Order: sequence, then C-alpha cells, then structure tokens
Amino acid sequence: MQKPMILLTPRAVNPNGKNRIYYDNESYFTFIRNNGGIPVLSGTVDETIAAKLAEQMDGLLVTGGEDIDPARFGEENTYSEVIDQDLEETDILLYRAFCRLQKPVLGICRGIQIINVADGGTLIQDIHAYDRHALEHNQSRRVPPIVNYMPSHMVKFVPGTRLYDLFGETYGVNSFHHQAILKPADGFTVSAFSQDGLIEAIEKDHVTAVQWHPERMIHDEKHQEIMKRFVKDCQD
Repeated sequence: MQKPMILLTPRAVNPNGKNRIYYDNESYFTFIRNNGGIPVLSGTVDETIAAKLAEQMDGLLVTGGEDIDPARFGEENTYSEVIDQDLEETDILLYRAFCRLQKPVLGICRGIQIINVADGGTLIQDIHAYDRHALEHNQSRRVPPIVNYMPSHMVKFVPGTRLYDLFGETYGVNSFHHQAILKPADGFTVSAFSQDGLIEAIEKDHVTAVQWHPERMIHDEKHQEIMKRFVKDCQD
C-alpha cells in the first residue's frame, strides 16, 4: 500500500528581519515517518494554495507553536504572548481546506487550539490566571523540570470516543502549554480531560486533536499508535 503524504503546518523565524525561515520540529517528521507516512512541510498559503495542497495531500497535521490572537475568538489580548498572523491564517486556511474535502486532520498542542478557534470555539488565554489552583501545564517549568518524553499528569478519557478506544479510562500525558480550550466548537466531542478539569482532546468525523505532544513520547506505544491510526485513515 502506498504511503500517504501528510502535510505539516509551518512555523517560522526571521533572524535578520528580511527573510523568514520556515521549519517544524524534527519530532513531527519522525513521528510521521516511523509510523508509515511521508511528511511534507508547507509554507504560508493563501486560500487557492491551501485548496490545491488539500487536493494533493492525504492528511494534515496542525502542529504546535505560539499563542493565537484572541481577536479571532472575540477577546482582547490579556495574556497571549507571541502571535504570528500569517501562520495563524495559514493554519486556518489549510484546516478548512482539508475539512472541505473530508480528509483526515490531526491537531497537536497549539493545533487543537487552532482547530477549535477555526470552528468557532474559544480559549483560556492563561491557565493560571483563569484558575490559580490549576496544575502547571508546562512541565519544563516544574520543579524539577520533567523531560519532554515523560508524562507529567493523568488524563481521563471519555467512553465512546476514538481516544478512549486507544487509551482506556486514564493515561499519562506530557504537557507544554499555558492556554487551553474554554468553549469547544460546535460539532466536536470532548474526548479527554486533565485531572484538574481542562479539556485535553476533541474529535469529530475526520478530525482528532490533542493538547499534549504524542510525537515526543517516542517510547510509548499508545502515543505512537495515534499516528499509526492517523496514517491508516489517510490511506483509506
């Protein structure tokens, strides 16, 4: 069976102020390759290019990154940090283009937030400002820090969802975020919650999105299975 081509949304740096460099973390490429897919990195796109890429590719991985402009979900900026409008627009255009063709989409970390906002949901701009009793959801800030391939808290999965079918009732995940979903977009099922009650995963039809980073948990078979199943969906 032919390996599916999976498009990754880009991230960018502009070290000299003149010529941006598009990139994404190697762990995403490895995650796809090790589980049967072929990773392809996008640059920024307009609506026409997004539609063409959606026709040519078999699936979309909306990757992690910086914060999303709160204006996109009707709020003033109170706690959101680095924002890149071009990358936000690219993520949203690609997501909508793949959805129009009903092709599989997987969101990771910022990816779940982009997907939720693109479909009309809202975000918590800063978890600790929202709830001072919440866990520290960026494990690199824990004392001592927790390495990125180790779980930092437990997640409870909702029966009847795809992720429950994979993980069972509870499972440990890693965590690298200070924002989270507040109101889920219409049409989505919430499929996982953190132990302090935050939304950790959503899914509908051809879309699955998680708040943690399964691509970093390279020694955990269940987290690798997320991509194996996604690749299979991209082949069907």
